[in-house]
Amino acid sequence: MVTGLHACQQNATQNSGELRVLTTIAPLYSFTRNVAGDLAHVDNLIPSGVGPHEYSLSPADARKVAGARVLVTNGLNLEIWLHTLTSAAEGVRKTDSSGEHGLIVVDTSAGTEVFGNDPHIWLSPGNAIIQVKNIRDAMIKADPGNGQTYRENAAIYIQRLEDLDNEIREEIKTWKTKKFVAFHSAFKYFARDYGLEQAAVIQETPEIEPSPKHIAHVMETIKSTGIRAIFTEPQYSHKIVVSIAGDLDLEIYSLDTLETGALSKEWYEDSMRSNVSILKKVLNRETE
Repeated sequence: MVTGLHACQQNATQNSGELRVLTTIAPLYSFTRNVAGDLAHVDNLIPSGVGPHEYSLSPADARKVAGARVLVTNGLNLEIWLHTLTSAAEGVRKTDSSGEHGLIVVDTSAGTEVFGNDPHIWLSPGNAIIQVKNIRDAMIKADPGNGQTYRENAAIYIQRLEDLDNEIREEIKTWKTKKFVAFHSAFKYFARDYGLEQAAVIQETPEIEPSPKHIAHVMETIKSTGIRAIFTEPQYSHKIVVSIAGDLDLEIYSLDTLETGALSKEWYEDSMRSNVSILKKVLNRETE
């Protein structure tokens, strides 16, 4: 899904002739780089190591948006702070729906099956494929002269994502234990795709500390299911996870929500495989 915004100032893309694309989070950067190939300059808005939930806008962000031809977003209110940026950025205003001469804003969640407005759709390779298609269509709209190359690049990458999906499916279907406890509720789509069960989450809402009642429920779930390890996230240090693990004699592992990370074409696939490897180590051992 794409919408158009128009900048009174001449976009850097139009001045230089180079298609400039701005993404918001690391997974979208990987998707976009694979579609763009060498035909566009792709930059990411949120710095590596900073999650979208706690992101704070800066004046430089407005300049990046003003200099872009395509803005690739996840949607589902993940980038709620972006509404303020686009409305406050100097010279940016809504224009005709064609977006022919303005900034094309892509909501990559369009067409995905959404659970309770959960924004972590990229943790499903099936959803990632839909996101890639939305990115492809926006880039063709922005740069129709190179449309065929964008189609070809997207097709190659989609095949890799389909291979990744099949690889994960074949791996997980052999596991006997399917229940796990994550730090926050980000893995619903992943669990749905591969027959896993996110039995409990320690922090239900990002940036809001869980209540004692909720923690007691999580601990009871862990004890009743025989779970022997819990997951934190690599970008955070969580005292509550250490406390629960100490009380129940659990091990702690890191499971990445992929909200932030290295900016490369291969990063998404590598990170998904890394998560599967960690889950395999923990869940297979649960059966021993």
